[in-house]
Amino acid sequence: MIGQAVKLIGTALKFLILVVVVAGTYAYAMFQGGFVSWFLFYSVLTIIALTLVVAMFTLRGYKVERKLSATTLQSGESIEVEVIVHKKRYQPFFYVRVYDVVPRSIGTSSHQRALFFFSFTNKLRFKYKINQLRRGEHQLSTTQFSFGDLFGIFEKKYKVDSNSTFLVYPRFKLLDKLPGLLTSQIEEGIRPDQAIDEERSLAGVRSYAPGDRLTSINWKQSARTAKLMTKEFETFRNDGAVILFDPYVNQASSRTFEQSIELAASLIATAVKRNPQVTFSIRTSSWQAYDVSNATLAQALRLLSKVQPDSATIPSVHKMYRDWRGKTAYVVCSELNADVVGAMRMMKEQKVLPHVVLPDDVVDDQIMIQQLKQKGVQTHILRMSGDLG
Repeated sequence: MIGQAVKLIGTALKFLILVVVVAGTYAYAMFQGGFVSWFLFYSVLTIIALTLVVAMFTLRGYKVERKLSATTLQSGESIEVEVIVHKKRYQPFFYVRVYDVVPRSIGTSSHQRALFFFSFTNKLRFKYKINQLRRGEHQLSTTQFSFGDLFGIFEKKYKVDSNSTFLVYPRFKLLDKLPGLLTSQIEEGIRPDQAIDEERSLAGVRSYAPGDRLTSINWKQSARTAKLMTKEFETFRNDGAVILFDPYVNQASSRTFEQSIELAASLIATAVKRNPQVTFSIRTSSWQAYDVSNATLAQALRLLSKVQPDSATIPSVHKMYRDWRGKTAYVVCSELNADVVGAMRMMKEQKVLPHVVLPDDVVDDQIMIQQLKQKGVQTHILRMSGDLG
């Protein structure tokens, strides 16, 4: 109410000043006479008449087109936006302010506005940049117009909706190595559950060869044959790895959550370079699993770009854990809790070899880490420099 009253008072004062200007120029022409004084008076009347004519024109018919420098980017990068305003030639204006609305959730921007003066052109253009883009699928949808006259008596505002969508992937980098002591075994095709239960995968025995592990020597057969014999186990062609992302957040900061997403993306990108069989699983209402390769890496990154924090904890028991039998599972999360420990225990029982991977600024919970260690689950803290702790 107060704002409207102030606006009305301001408009009334502008009209009063305009009347005084007209009266003053008329009085000056009457008393002074001559061409110059009357030219000044008629010029003021002409400008006022043009102002009234422009004020009667409709503002509808304006259309907005955006040209984006890219449609897929990585978090932290910049995007250049060109705004093209299409108008009809016979739609005059004294000036127009164009403001392209950029939500704060997208990134930091400036100069996303422009001021144009009287023009008969049918296209108005300007460019601006959005810096420090944040992860997610973003949309630019609204452009605001403000039209006014030379005297500032009236101002019209108008909005045009025009959708422009682009996707910002989480940042990722190829790591020097995957976490865990069995990385080389995963790449060479040795089953993770072999290390857990080697006796059950015994295929036979053979003569000892230099370089064989002493723990693989079959002492009974060696005593019978009077020479060293080595156990020979079943081999397989790489059961692959599973990258799991758990979006549970309770105490973790938004920065930690974003780092955990970047960590998961880095693990996926590294795994597909080293291993032809990689599964990516993300928990929404339930675990969803996707096979990932170099050709489908963008699909996994798209899923990570849209994921949001979840208040539901990881399920301790799930039927999908059985599907990962014989695989190495990298479970990426932004914080630890009792449910994570329970889920890792269940995976171990299903002959999955789980590794818990955390971002480097996670709250250090030594109690949970010790509980995982007691259950034979390794915990790794990843620093984005590429070193693994």
